Amino acid sequence: MAGGTMRGALEWAGLAVVLGWAGFALAGLWAGPPGASAAGVAVAALVPAWRGNVVVAGAMALLSPLGVMLPALALRHVAAAWGLPVVPFATAELLIFLAAYGIFLASAMGLVPVDLYRLGYAPVPVAAMVLAVCGYGAWSGAVFLPLVAVAGQALWVAGLGSSNWFDHVLHALLVPVVVVALIARAV
Repeated sequence: MAGGTMRGALEWAGLAVVLGWAGFALAGLWAGPPGASAAGVAVAALVPAWRGNVVVAGAMALLSPLGVMLPALALRHVAAAWGLPVVPFATAELLIFLAAYGIFLASAMGLVPVDLYRLGYAPVPVAAMVLAVCGYGAWSGAVFLPLVAVAGQALWVAGLGSSNWFDHVLHALLVPVVVVALIARAV
């Protein structure tokens, strides 16, 4: 499979996972994990068939590049709903992420004098960041973030997707997701 075809297939698979998770979450409002999973699988299965549909194509245009993080979070949520042992993120972790990602976005928009996004193009800074995330995972006992960091690095090195590692492991939708998670914990 050619690089562009593989890259496109990975993006569409990621979109199928994310939209399947949305179907799972919505069906979960009135059905248990088996029914919600069936709905999620049905939605995910429709994505390849409806690629030309304006709604599905619009979702791809809106969410692309999907990277690793959003599909991984979706699968993590489904696993937790099925009762698999998923270590939740601590409130402090979410607050630190939100502050750090806010600074990162500000630097990418030129609001601060350092462009942190540029580090995602260079092998040495990327390797250092992946090692730092893996070190944090070893220290905290959590494996989710190191797996996402390493999977993102593997796709980045293989040239599948964006030429910037950050596009593989971060997504702008993480900000509202984290804010909603923090609000839900506060109430």
